[in-house]
Amino acid sequence: MSKNSRRKATTIKPSYKPFEKTLIDKGVKKKDLKENLGISPSTLHKMKHDEYIALDVIALLCEYLECEITDIVEFVPTDNQA
Repeated sequence: MSKNSRRKATTIKPSYKPFEKTLIDKGVKKKDLKENLGISPSTLHKMKHDEYIALDVIALLCEYLECEITDIVEFVPTDNQA
């Protein structure tokens, strides 16, 4: 491979689409998460925009919602030039 050639790197990013569905299925509102778990508005904002949040927060959500991690987050591939 020459120095000038580029290769395609695949990375992953979180998607919290399953979280939204789980909230609906469980009849839980984000307000409930703020009040009962102390989840900050900034964490919910990050989730809305598919940004990384701490794993301990995901674990707390799983425990509260009585669900699996895959009911909260999934990882989707993104293609980047490296």
